[in-house]
Amino acid sequence: MRHLLIFSLFIYLTFPQEVFASYELVVVQGISKSGQTFVTRNNNSGDESEVFIGKRVTFTSENTSVIARAREITQEFVQWEIENDFTEAPFQRGSLVTMYDTTEYLWTLTPEKIKRKFIRNRVFIPRRSLEYGLSFSGGLSESVTETLPDNADRGGYNFDLVFRKQYDLNWALAFGIRYDREVVNLTASSLTNQRFMGTTELRYYFDPMFGFYNAQIGLGLGLGFGQSRTETPGLATFGNALLLPSTKIGISFPVDRDTDVEFSAAFESFRLDEEDLDGADQTTNLDSARVSVFYRIYLED
Repeated sequence: MRHLLIFSLFIYLTFPQEVFASYELVVVQGISKSGQTFVTRNNNSGDESEVFIGKRVTFTSENTSVIARAREITQEFVQWEIENDFTEAPFQRGSLVTMYDTTEYLWTLTPEKIKRKFIRNRVFIPRRSLEYGLSFSGGLSESVTETLPDNADRGGYNFDLVFRKQYDLNWALAFGIRYDREVVNLTASSLTNQRFMGTTELRYYFDPMFGFYNAQIGLGLGLGFGQSRTETPGLATFGNALLLPSTKIGISFPVDRDTDVEFSAAFESFRLDEEDLDGADQTTNLDSARVSVFYRIYLED
């Protein structure tokens, strides 16, 4: 008898719990506009112990799995709410899904690699967004052709308007326009430099930190090209501005489903090829650092 009990315990601990968990096939009757809730038929209306408000179950289809909680129950229907606020119902009205009477199916019984694959491929939906950025920059080093070195103190502010397109949980591509205004204080005078550029940036995001406000750390590599204008009392130069490269690290926090806030720091290298009204050329190479805050708004697909 003792051996039988040990064998039974071994079988229970060895095989996944979903083998012992009850399940049934259900049809999704409807999905809310927000995608956060959906409705299935109540096939157990005669047994109040089967489904109750607050009960958590797992819904799976051919390539989708989510955990949902019973929100409202009638004799004919049950309304379910997905627990993750940043995930829409990943199936459509009329979909045939399997309802497991367990929530262990997704996490504790799958390897870590499968968890990450679930997050990337089954829950995450690539989206498009607009970003509005405000930055403050400071010069690190600067050299100007045919000019003696000077202890220049350069600093200013920047505005960014960026369109971002996600390709998966980790990769995104961003395109934008940018306006820079900097003041350069020299030993004997000061000048103002303004730049207006188009930019592009390749971004890599690490997996979300679910234990830290669902934040994501990201890296960026970008470049830009546009126009530059430098003014000093009695003289103005015009020309091209090349940003190559811009390296960035940042952390973004979701405010709600449709907005994020991102804080970042970047190191940038510029080349300014300018000439004055008399045709005299001047090339400025400068390195600078900037800190930024971006407000991201996701667009409706």
